[in-house]
Amino acid sequence: MYSVFFNKIEEGIDSSLPELKKIINKDSKVAIFPWAFPTELDSFRLKNEYFKKNERRYNRYVDSLKKIGIIEENVFVCDCYGDKKEFLVRKIEESDVLLFPGGNPEMLFSKVLHQTEILYNIKHSNKIIIGESAGAVVQFERYFVTKENNYYKYFAFYDGIGIVDDPFYLDVHTRKDEGYQDFLKKISKDYKKMYMQFMIMDV
Repeated sequence: MYSVFFNKIEEGIDSSLPELKKIINKDSKVAIFPWAFPTELDSFRLKNEYFKKNERRYNRYVDSLKKIGIIEENVFVCDCYGDKKEFLVRKIEESDVLLFPGGNPEMLFSKVLHQTEILYNIKHSNKIIIGESAGAVVQFERYFVTKENNYYKYFAFYDGIGIVDDPFYLDVHTRKDEGYQDFLKKISKDYKKMYMQFMIMDV
């Protein structure tokens, strides 16, 4: 299993393309779980508004996958409202890559755990899992969301899927100003996690 963490899917794919091509090929099948909505939807709105084929949000992810060499026919968009659990489990089993887009991580977790009940199947799938923003942090056992990035405008910890249990947390939309980094250092110290800087980007 590989867990891939991106701030933004386009820049992430571009910067790691050689490494991704070593583990993903043009015949790989991808299941996308675009379930991190800011507010509750339904099956019609998911397919025809939020993640409509050939429109902006859909194209962001599918076009990024095409850079790796994946053909669009091998990409399946999962519907947490219309697809039955058995169908979703089969799609997970048939796929080589699971992709979790960004958005509201609590909504994504709720859909995986409560509505579709496929948390176990994802956690133990042994697939390549690509997560962008919310889709990255929700892979951890526990994750935090800062006030600046939280839909509810306060700092908080949340339960994740538990694919990754590592000695660090991830702040995907970090900032390089000293005060903010001191805040992250305090979190790492308080919760006995490693403090590392992989890439600092302005937001």
